[in-house]
Parts: sequence; structure tokens; C-alpha cells
Amino acid sequence: MPDNIIFFLNAPKSLEDEVIDILMSFSDISGFNLKEINGYSKKHSLFDIAEQVEGFRSFCQFEVLLPSHLLPELKRLLTPICQPARLKYWTTAVVEKGHF
Repeated sequence: MPDNIIFFLNAPKSLEDEVIDILMSFSDISGFNLKEINGYSKKHSLFDIAEQVEGFRSFCQFEVLLPSHLLPELKRLLTPICQPARLKYWTTAVVEKGHF
């Protein structure tokens, strides 16, 4: 496993504050990025009427840069709110990182 990874999590707006609270309380990370994304799916049955008309659902996407050995702890902290909502996450390896 690489030394560092980026953890991505897509969450509905209704869980944004809860995820922020968990990430802010995780003392082993220095911060994270948050952006709004539009999720498209072929399974519209999970969308509400407005989302079905628009064709997408708005999500918050969190990006967390962290040492890979901290991933199990981060997932443990997020599980109580993410597992019931069946939220998707993934990681990517960081080849290089630094500051200018």
C-alpha cells in the first residue's frame, strides 16, 4: 500500500454537517476539501421527483489526504453515519506530495 492516499466520499447534503464534524474531530488529519458535485445514475428510483426531472442528484464530495495506515480509523469513525446511508467511498494512491 502507498504511504499516502486520498480518501473520497460522496455524501448527500443532509449528511454534510455530520461528516464535517467527524473529519474536524479527527486529529490525525490537517484538513480536507469539500465540493458540490452532481451525481448521475441509471437507477432513478432512488431519486426524488425533482432529481428525476433534472436527471441528477447533488452531493457533497469530501477529499481527505492521509497516511494510508490511518484509513481503517477514518472508516471506523465514519461508519455510524455512512453505513446506514450506503455511501460510496474510494481511495487513490498519492505518488508525490509537497509544498511550494
